[in-house]
Amino acid sequence: MFTLYPADKDFIATLELIIKVIGGAGAFYLFIKGLRRYKKDQVWKCNEFVAKEIKEFTNDRTVKVVMSILDWGNRYVELFPDRPNYDDRFVRVDRSILKMALQYHKFRDPDPEKIRFTKTEVGIRDYFDHFFSYFERFDQFVVAGLITIKELEPYLKYWIDVISQDLEEDVRDFMYHYINIYGYSGMQRLFRLFGKNIQPFSEIETTRTINVA
Repeated sequence: MFTLYPADKDFIATLELIIKVIGGAGAFYLFIKGLRRYKKDQVWKCNEFVAKEIKEFTNDRTVKVVMSILDWGNRYVELFPDRPNYDDRFVRVDRSILKMALQYHKFRDPDPEKIRFTKTEVGIRDYFDHFFSYFERFDQFVVAGLITIKELEPYLKYWIDVISQDLEEDVRDFMYHYINIYGYSGMQRLFRLFGKNIQPFSEIETTRTINVA
């Protein structure tokens, strides 16, 4: 029987009960406090992880070149940084050259004795492969539950929009075919999570002929 009267025979039992309740409440409080601290630490670690990955992405020299190509319709970029002559390191890349570089390889001359793509086009393809591989990587992080789309959005939204809507329609179509043909399915999934569709919107045959301005 619960009693606070010291002379009562159940008083000691009541004190023991009160102590247990207080102890239980204290343990529960410590548990909640620890849980909040754990969640706070996890958020901090996640933010630190995202910041590290984004820093690597934006500081990557190859990525910066691709960003310049995407941002400018006609620009000289340092595509061959290892060439001894400084001026030879730069090439002009416009939208027609970009489309030629991203063309499906089977549409080029199949003769093994001939070069399918120019050195500039090969360089552009290599650079875009490197650029797209980052989106594949980000997708794997999301799939693994390491980061969320919300955490990536502030850093990737601009380039998500450029690739999915801001580029000229014909350039996007060539790029989407390239992404689709060469198996960047993770990138496609990542864009879907951002509410964007980067599936080709024409038949592949429409990219066979390129009008060079």
